[in-house]
Amino acid sequence: MNLVLWWHMHQPDYRDLNGEFMLPWVYLHAIKDYIDMPLNIMANPGMKANINITPVLIDEWQDYNYLLGHALSEADETRAVKIIPDPFLKPLLLQKLDDKTRTWMIAHYKWANYERMVERFEHYKTLFDITSSGFNIFYLNDSYYFDLCVWFHLAWCGEWMKRYDPVIHYLLKKGHNFTIDDRRLLLKRLAEWMTYGISLYGFPAVKGGENPSRSPKYPNFIEKNKLNELNRKKRGEYMITLSPGYHPIIPLLIDIHGGAVSAQMTDISYEPVNIPEYPEGLDSAKKHLDILDNYRSQLDNDIRALWPSEGALSSQTLDFFNEYGINICASGEELLSLSLGMDVHKFVSIQGRNAIPLYRVYKWKNTNLKIIFRDSGLSDLIGFTYAKWRGDDAANNLVGKLHLLDDFDKEAVVAIILDGENAWEYYHENGFYFLNDLYSLISSSVKINPLFIDDIYKNYDIDSCIKIDYIYPGSWVNGNLGMWVGEEQKNKAWALLRDAKEEFLNWTSDLMDNEKNRSNKIIKKKIDLALKQFMAAEGSDWFWWLGKNSPIFSQSSMEKVFRNFLKNIYITMDKPVPNNLFRSLASTEKTIMEMGGMMQRGHKQ
Repeated sequence: MNLVLWWHMHQPDYRDLNGEFMLPWVYLHAIKDYIDMPLNIMANPGMKANINITPVLIDEWQDYNYLLGHALSEADETRAVKIIPDPFLKPLLLQKLDDKTRTWMIAHYKWANYERMVERFEHYKTLFDITSSGFNIFYLNDSYYFDLCVWFHLAWCGEWMKRYDPVIHYLLKKGHNFTIDDRRLLLKRLAEWMTYGISLYGFPAVKGGENPSRSPKYPNFIEKNKLNELNRKKRGEYMITLSPGYHPIIPLLIDIHGGAVSAQMTDISYEPVNIPEYPEGLDSAKKHLDILDNYRSQLDNDIRALWPSEGALSSQTLDFFNEYGINICASGEELLSLSLGMDVHKFVSIQGRNAIPLYRVYKWKNTNLKIIFRDSGLSDLIGFTYAKWRGDDAANNLVGKLHLLDDFDKEAVVAIILDGENAWEYYHENGFYFLNDLYSLISSSVKINPLFIDDIYKNYDIDSCIKIDYIYPGSWVNGNLGMWVGEEQKNKAWALLRDAKEEFLNWTSDLMDNEKNRSNKIIKKKIDLALKQFMAAEGSDWFWWLGKNSPIFSQSSMEKVFRNFLKNIYITMDKPVPNNLFRSLASTEKTIMEMGGMMQRGHKQ
């Protein structure tokens, strides 16, 4: 049987107009997950996997690299701290602290999984527990706060850094009383890993920089013994694919009411969106794909493979993808079952042979656009279940299930597609043992043939694919679009976005009526800046987190960023910011979500 293992990495745009990052998730996941993932694949000869990443994430990563490099080259401490684009990193270069900064550090350097990332390190646990004990924090000296800052970053370092980087080893062993030299050393090392890490995805360290080698290498600053050992072995391989620019839900850009049908079919509550349409949504969708194509041109890929944002598809979306020239895309089994009106796990006769419909390659109408669908059960085992198991037991269990599928259907194409970053903080040592055991078992199995997504496109003749003529508007989450529309807070966000878009379109129309404005560089720059804010605000994450089923803290932190984009659009147009953009969109209902709500299962249990 053929296996498509496809990890997805994405973050929305967290930058304000000054380039400051309002939340730290890009660089934290970069040093932990975005670097570990390709290195774990490379370390297992014979393994083949796919890693999907979003253009906006690459763009943010490059900004970090540029600004951190600039800050570390600055001799003046005050200027260096100002250059650093993220408040989570700034204390690494501070000499002294004020009360406001101390209070901020206490609150924010606890953003880590306690069981897996804090308890693992006795020094960090001690520092962490002091702040939770009711102790008067103003009795603590600066050394405490700087140690807390260093341990926060050490805990977030990926497993490759913890195991094989001598600088990280030194800091872990020292444990406390970190000096300004120690902190600068840590920041420098984080910057080096960030610069190296983006090369693993085939992109230059900074925008406009030199493209890296097509063949990924191991970092030359890890321990020599380990580096020599790795260089003697053949490497596992991975293919990089991309999602649309800022990760929008394209079916909703095209038809904001698209979620109503699948909501009814999947029996979820749905509140209609009180707007007729999202203005020029199809044009927005094209702009997001244009960004994807611009980044794809920097990769050595000769096909247009696409993991649509959240696997969200509709018939209109697939028509649009085909017209744009997308070769192959994917979604979830729930959407396939809904659209075919059947349980796609049950055997049926396909082209004269018994087969499982889920594990086949589909084609859209009479086009050359191919589609595969993820196995939610297998994907969710990795996302939600195996974190509680021993790594080797989990890997053997999953490979055993794949072997059983091979026994039933040797022509099966099994797609395991899931979040490649958020699960690992729930795993022992960032999933290091599970992933390496899994890759080793897959690459040595005679029953499993791991493939790149372009292998599927090239090796399956279009006439052998199953034709599908209609697909409901939905996603890999329960087959519907309920994570992004159809609830009071989500609908309010769409209405605010629509209002800003209409104001923008009227503004640009008035400007372009004046012939002098058409060649005015300042006006063009303002229009481009507003468009960039729109594309960032169209990202899926803001709508995902809104609503009563998401934790209040996550809702609040994300919706503030969303409202900030909309405020910036009005500011860019020199128009007053509407009062409703100063009111929170977050629900006040308390809830406890599995995995903190950052991951969802493909279907309800």
